[in-house]
Amino acid sequence: MITLRSFKFFLSLACFAGLMGCALAQKVEDFSSSLNFDDLQSPQVNIAKGKGFKPKDWLEIEFSAKLDNVESANKNEPFHDSVTVSWNIILKGQDRKTYWVKKTVEHVNVPADEEIFFSVYLSPNTIKRITGKDRGGKNDLEAVGGDISINGARAGFFKAGKFKAGWWTADAPETVTVTQKFPLLSKDQTPFKLFWYDRYAEIRQKDQ
Repeated sequence: MITLRSFKFFLSLACFAGLMGCALAQKVEDFSSSLNFDDLQSPQVNIAKGKGFKPKDWLEIEFSAKLDNVESANKNEPFHDSVTVSWNIILKGQDRKTYWVKKTVEHVNVPADEEIFFSVYLSPNTIKRITGKDRGGKNDLEAVGGDISINGARAGFFKAGKFKAGWWTADAPETVTVTQKFPLLSKDQTPFKLFWYDRYAEIRQKDQ
């Protein structure tokens, strides 16, 4: 015979088991160790009629991840339909101000069984406008951080710099200016769009 007390006990046990299952299913990985910063010159492409120009330096920020910690909808098809990366970068300005720039990039057809790369870029003009330098680098960044979500569920994060993990979820302090004046660019918005194509996760286009 099931009494009210035993019913409450089993109900509590079921709730606990459910919470534990959710916790296990929502494992969040730290991909910070794979963060990399690279200076890339604007590519020169040989065509029938060339035009002279001096290539400038872009700043590429990338990390890699093997997203096998979350099951895809079909085990026989090891791909994630949607992987969203939120990028947050805090830069030192030549005007002694500190700027926070953001970008969210959604990726599609992302393999779950192999290492894949994700990246954003600062253009040469953005770098010079903020820092006053022709060539920027990691030392011009106060912090980098963001989250990786798979089909809407948080699956990982990455960070570099002096702030604690998750700083990008808090409001900006008074000393930091959040701005859209200095754009972060996804790979398909740069002249590197067709370079190293299979290395990087496919980006969802606006008409998809």
